[in-house]
Amino acid sequence: MGKGIRRCGEKILGCAFDTIVKARLGFINKDEALDALWEYLVNIDYDMKVLEKKVGMNGFAK
Repeated sequence: MGKGIRRCGEKILGCAFDTIVKARLGFINKDEALDALWEYLVNIDYDMKVLEKKVGMNGFAK
């Protein structure tokens, strides 16, 4: 990712909103912002799948 976009741990949604604001204000390239948002969505999807698997293994899901 470019210098205007930071890597995020647990603050993925906050970083995604920051990325949108920076792109709208012209601080970062819109293509770079879309790439970052895609990466954030992939991270969220992965975290959700891991959580579903953990919950399912503990017998709390379904």
